Amino acid sequence: MTTTLNIQMTGQGILIPRTAFQDWGEVEVVQEKRRIVTQPKTSILAQGRELVIQALHEEGLLVETDREPLSPPAMPEERAELAKKLGAGRPLSEIVIEERRAGW
Repeated sequence: MTTTLNIQMTGQGILIPRTAFQDWGEVEVVQEKRRIVTQPKTSILAQGRELVIQALHEEGLLVETDREPLSPPAMPEERAELAKKLGAGRPLSEIVIEERRAGW
């Protein structure tokens, strides 16, 4: 969906109507190399998440890996077969309750 904005150039700079950003809540203006970006303000949660990821990287607890998975994801037919096999029998909760009654 394209929105047409009525932008005005003034001596102070470019004026953009607030209605263009009303759904964003708070906005921040960030100067990058050769442009200025107006974007929704980064939430505190997103900033906190980034700090946690950075700290984990610095401590060596989170690393990027180029390894491939040990096995490819299961095909839908394989998943259905596994679900059928694993779904057979009684629910685990019933077995646990029975074992608790027996004094295991």
